[in-house]
Amino acid sequence: MQPIRNFVILAVGVALLFSIPAYLFVAERPSPESEPVRVLMKYLKAVYARDYRQAYRLISAQDRRLKKEDVYVRERGAFSGFTLEVGRKLSEFIEIRPVKTDFKDDRGRIKLSLTLPDANSLSELLLNWDEDRLNALPRTEQKRILTSLDQLKRKNGLTMIQGEEEFTMAKEDRVWRVYLDWAAGVRVNFAATVPPEDGLEARPTIKETVARSGELFQIAYRVKNLSAKKISARIVHRVEPKSVAQHLDLVECALLLPVRMLPGEEKEYASTYLLQGELPDDAKELSVTYEFKVEH
Repeated sequence: MQPIRNFVILAVGVALLFSIPAYLFVAERPSPESEPVRVLMKYLKAVYARDYRQAYRLISAQDRRLKKEDVYVRERGAFSGFTLEVGRKLSEFIEIRPVKTDFKDDRGRIKLSLTLPDANSLSELLLNWDEDRLNALPRTEQKRILTSLDQLKRKNGLTMIQGEEEFTMAKEDRVWRVYLDWAAGVRVNFAATVPPEDGLEARPTIKETVARSGELFQIAYRVKNLSAKKISARIVHRVEPKSVAQHLDLVECALLLPVRMLPGEEKEYASTYLLQGELPDDAKELSVTYEFKVEH
């Protein structure tokens, strides 16, 4: 697996995950111990650590009805194994201070001041965030890395990033949850076209998702060579309707170069997207098609 740069993106700017309109806050300074603030802090630390199964449980039921847990976890690129342990360790060092809040009935707005460890500055220690390599390290080496992180924290040796962000909370059955308002987002459908006679099979691991402007999400395609010969194919990336295509940015794609596969070989190729800008009011759906063209 190639180094995962999304972690750095998420750590540097939580705002890329949520597109929240401007809001007027009252000057009340909330208590860090209040339930909605506590839930939000727990959610943000889970997101930073890429512990997306934990984060999903803290999202509102209204949002979860529109996106299943497995889809959410997969499209965000969750960490696992020791890499997840490192993410959780770093999330312990996050400093979160509530600044302003406004609550009315079952809705609330919270503005936070965030100080986050700069994950990119730790690339050398953490093998350039190569998840396969980190997870394969001997336990003694893994413990050494965790100890090094603790020492850096104690000696104020961690590079930190500061910023402020605003969030919406929803109260459901007397429990506060993070409200992402996916219902206001755009449904993005994924498909693949492959000439059947060329011996190549391709399919998206996630056929559809819902995203809001400002959100990063990841999808992958499983590609298999069904033939008895080596295959090389290039991919044409199509987004419809064209009037909305400009709002979907391809941040990173493993299929930009031609695919070369041995007989019977099967691989997974990931792509990261960012939906951005002010979309037209009638923009409710996007279709993304990967057209595989086998080179003869």
